[in-house]
Amino acid sequence: MWIDYTAYIGGIFLMISFLPQIMQSIRLKETRDIAWGMLLCSLFSGIFYEIYAIGLGLKPVVIMNGVFVVMVIVQICLKYIYDKNV
Repeated sequence: MWIDYTAYIGGIFLMISFLPQIMQSIRLKETRDIAWGMLLCSLFSGIFYEIYAIGLGLKPVVIMNGVFVVMVIVQICLKYIYDKNV
């Protein structure tokens, strides 16, 4: 259905918006400017949205949001590693 494509497009833009921060964190090996609160809110909102999408059988949202949750977890891991080394 055409409406599924809107979910995929939205998910792609969501990932594009988060990817530069991950790349910069890896390149600079620094995450001091990233707030734990933002990361945790992103993680919890992604998890609850994932539960909602699974419950309603919204496959495009499950896929795209699942990738976003993984990206948030990667950023949390980077923050933990790089902040520990400071």
